[in-house]
Formats: sequence, C-alpha cells, structure tokens
Amino acid sequence: MKLTTRFFQLALIIVIPCLLGCRRELPGDIGRTNTINVEEVSRSFQMQAGGGVGSQAALPEPTGFGNITGKITVDGSIDTSKFVNYAVNKDANVCSAEPNRRVQVNNGGLHWGLLFYDGDFKAGDDKWDHPEYQAEATAVLDGDLAFDQKACIFLSRIKGMRTGQTLKILNSDPVGHNAKLDGLTSANLQIGAGASVDYKPGFQESKPFGVSCSAHPWMGAYVIVRDNSLFAVSGEDGTFEIRNVPSGVSLPFKFWHEVIPSGSFAITINGEAVNLSRGGFELPALEPGQDLDLQITINADEFNNAL
Repeated sequence: MKLTTRFFQLALIIVIPCLLGCRRELPGDIGRTNTINVEEVSRSFQMQAGGGVGSQAALPEPTGFGNITGKITVDGSIDTSKFVNYAVNKDANVCSAEPNRRVQVNNGGLHWGLLFYDGDFKAGDDKWDHPEYQAEATAVLDGDLAFDQKACIFLSRIKGMRTGQTLKILNSDPVGHNAKLDGLTSANLQIGAGASVDYKPGFQESKPFGVSCSAHPWMGAYVIVRDNSLFAVSGEDGTFEIRNVPSGVSLPFKFWHEVIPSGSFAITINGEAVNLSRGGFELPALEPGQDLDLQITINADEFNNAL
C-alpha cells in the first residue's frame, strides 16, 4: 500500500507542472524555426558536399599555355603471345587471321599508351581551355578521327574524345558489326556493312571503358571521354603530343594501358623513377610557352606479370 501511494505522489509531481506550464509540441510546430539558420545549415552542407564556393575561388589561374611531347618506351622484352584476343571463328573470308594483339611494341616504342590530365579544369574558360580546343568542343570526329573497324578489328585500341563531341563509328567491312560501349553513356549500336553510326556521350569518364562486338567476340577496344582535350595516345613508335596545356598550375596526370590499367607500379620519367598510384603521377607546372619533353620508360615485367 505504501508503495502504491508513493508512485501516486510521484505521478502528481510530474503531471501537475506539465498541466500548468508544459505544452506538447504538435507536428505543425516543426516549421516554426529560424529560416536564416536553416539556410546557413543548408549552405554548409552544400559546401561540404561539393567543395564549397571557397574551394572554387581557391583554384589558381593559369599563366598561359605550354606543350608536352615525348615517347613511351618499353625496357625489355614482352611476351606478346599471351596478350592475344580470341582466334577468328566466324566470317573467315572477311576477318583477318592476324592475331588481335592487346600489347604492341615497335622498336621499343609502346603503341596505344594513354596519358591524360586528371585535375581541375574550367571548360570554356580562355585561361584553361585554349581557343583551339573550344572550337572543337562540339566537333564530329569523322574521317581520320573516326572510330573504324576493318577485317573484324577495331583500328584504334584506345580512342580519346571530349564530352560534347560526336564520335563517328564506321564499319569498313562487308559484314555487319555492333559496337557495344560500356561507358556511363552506354550503347549497343548495330552497324550494317559499309555503314556508320554516331555516338555522343554525355558524361566524363574517370577511366577508359570497353568496346566490343557481340558478333565477333575477339574484337575489343577502349574509349575515354574527358571534359578537356589534355590527353594523348601514343603512336606506333611510342611518341605522343599534348598541345596547349595550361601553365602555372599543378599537372596531375595518369598513365593507362589496357594490360596494366591501374594499381601501383614504377615508371621512369626523364631518367627518374616515379611510383604510380592507380596510374597517377604529378608533373611540374609549365612556364608559359614551355615545351616539356617527357621520356617515359616502363619495364617489360610490368606487362609480363600483369596476368
């Protein structure tokens, strides 16, 4: 009995003050907040999520433009026989019996090596985006710049293009192909004999994506899409050129090859060993008008041990 009385007294102590001065907040009271505080909190979250206005303002302005040229060389011998796509098993009268090699080295020069700028960039800004590049921002890549396939082989192992450009995909064969593009702007385009189709991506890619032909499964290639034109694919002799690179700013770059696309490994740049992390490395800021020569050497074991 005493215990019951004590609980009753305690309940009165709690309930009576609430009846006199406490009011339960209803759902409608949630909106009665300081709108200035809400806006400040909202701006704070936006700045944290997107880097904020301050981070954009802190981006240094280029002082001009320079050029980067060079060559990618392989040191040692690569067993290229292990890097061959499937043998021809269809349309043998059209498709080349030549092995579709994923690694191609000519007199030490690495073919189809990709270098691309991987830093901040202001597209359409004259200090970042050279007028020559701005004039090509919405170009149709046709003719020598098209993405062609002949004898059931993609003629480019890796193709670079810019967001907003249109890539003309050709079929120079007398049999039909399809181009299955696995990028953020994915597509599976049927291409009749001697015909062509257009591919226009809408998003920048952080790395190249695969292109294949379902009708001829040994066919394979890659495309990379960037918001800028600061990229290059090495030619048959391993040489490359990137023109109109903004000077006076940091230059984070990435190296990519389909056999060793990422991970950590070492290369030599102008005689100095450089450790890559996910293919990334830093180049010194250019001086206005500077022509920077890059001699890049990769040990053959980086390829031989890739698979």
